[in-house]
Amino acid sequence: MPIIFRVAIKPTPSILKEQDSVDIALMQNVKLKVEGRHDACIVPRAVPVVEAVTAIGILDLLIEKDGYIWMM
Repeated sequence: MPIIFRVAIKPTPSILKEQDSVDIALMQNVKLKVEGRHDACIVPRAVPVVEAVTAIGILDLLIEKDGYIWMM
């Protein structure tokens, strides 16, 4: 049977410390201070983590059920 589950991920916090940066349009050094929580997209990094944790969970259930790892 298919395994269906949902995943929830909390937003990642941005670094609130003021940082040195460069304004490419003006070609000048600027100070960057992030307000709030912003991350362009965490999904590409989250997918492999969720897949790996799922594989570990399934393997753990197989070991618990049979007491060993069986190969197909």
